[in-house]
Amino acid sequence: MKAPVPSERLFQNLQILVIARAGYFTGAGLSPSLLSTSMLFVKESNRIPAAKSVLPLILNDNNRKIMSKAIDMQGEEWEQPELDKPIWTYFRKLGVFPLKNQQIDDLLQLNYSKLLEGLDVPNIADISLFWGGLTDFLINSWSILEEFRLAAPLVTKMKKEAKELAQQPKDPRVTRLISFTDMQFENHMLNAVFRLRAGWDKLADYLIVPYYGIPNISKMSWLKQVNRLDKELSNRLNLKQKRFWENILENARMIAKPGGLRDARDYELHKIARRSRETLGDKRSAPSLKQLESFTVIEHHRLQDNFLLFLSLILSGPRASEVALSGR
Repeated sequence: MKAPVPSERLFQNLQILVIARAGYFTGAGLSPSLLSTSMLFVKESNRIPAAKSVLPLILNDNNRKIMSKAIDMQGEEWEQPELDKPIWTYFRKLGVFPLKNQQIDDLLQLNYSKLLEGLDVPNIADISLFWGGLTDFLINSWSILEEFRLAAPLVTKMKKEAKELAQQPKDPRVTRLISFTDMQFENHMLNAVFRLRAGWDKLADYLIVPYYGIPNISKMSWLKQVNRLDKELSNRLNLKQKRFWENILENARMIAKPGGLRDARDYELHKIARRSRETLGDKRSAPSLKQLESFTVIEHHRLQDNFLLFLSLILSGPRASEVALSGR
């Protein structure tokens, strides 16, 4: 069926959220690599198909042309993925790095209101819920980036405090117990962890489920949800879509591994939370703030990559024009 467009309110919100991603965070102290599409969690065989699928929706005309050239010139060999360098060979050869040009290789600055244009959407889809879920997912993504932005100046402050402490004369009568700057930084990273875990629920419950008209699965455990989605979708997807879906499945199961994103969130909400060794954690066994930051950044890229994979999955579905020609 032909999908209805988003409501006037959601249309406006989708535009605002893309502008916020493109403009609000630029030059605001946020590491630009966080706004790049890392493809750390996109299989090599899916990278070009995923990029090509969203290419027509890239909002900025110039960025779309540059990304098109990067795709055409990529070839079969891929550079080793690194967080501070672009995945595309074309950008590396030109010396164009995300630290200066994060808007170029961000494949999520899209015209989302046109996402379903021309697609033959499943007849049982709840498109109204889908548009609401898409907006909510993007709001959640903005909130994650905002936590990173708020944490950025604290990194500079922590380094300054550490330097000042090292220069102070040693006094055996004085012991430094804690830095509240460290606690603030930890708080922002943990807030981002909550949002990252929420992002996976939103992706499953309010994007995949309504688009494919799948019965509500929100009360199931995460792995049961994932397995149910796999069962529901296994006979509905074409070969190209199945490649994207298998990639999503692999990452969705990874967050449930011991010590993964699910545990990180659950310990905060349902168990005795762990704290970093620089704050209130065990000085011998607790993870460091640097480890917490690295974990959060990696999970941010995992979620963003899987959102891209989901967009690619639905964009690789049947077109309304193809269905009309086949007479279905």
